[in-house]
Amino acid sequence: MSGRPRASGVVGRSGRRDGGPGEAGSVSVEAVILLPVFLACLFVIMEASLWIYAGAVAQAAAEDGVRVATGADAQSAAAGLAMAADILDARASAGHDWTVEAQPGTGQLTIVVHGTAASVIPGVHFHVTGSATLPWET
Repeated sequence: MSGRPRASGVVGRSGRRDGGPGEAGSVSVEAVILLPVFLACLFVIMEASLWIYAGAVAQAAAEDGVRVATGADAQSAAAGLAMAADILDARASAGHDWTVEAQPGTGQLTIVVHGTAASVIPGVHFHVTGSATLPWET
């Protein structure tokens, strides 16, 4: 190799770019800027996933509860509420502050589940609701 100096910023044989004057520490600065952005995106994705999961659990609890209450055994609305509460207890990691209520109507029964999704960001609370309605003969 000849003893001539290469211009700064030129790609050498190894494929790496030679840093020119004034570029020392630029990788550290880029990392300091990009790492918080990456972590924020990661937390937003995790929060959205927990919210979707809690909504699915609330919906499943409402559907199973109304199915038990109006099924072939024609159990009471209280049995449906108990079933929904059991499902929510089994999936306690999905959220908290669950409430389950039955809303009997003319020829139908609706079970509504309300709750708060689990959160990884302190102070952030997303509320979820699930409801299901089926025909019901009292």
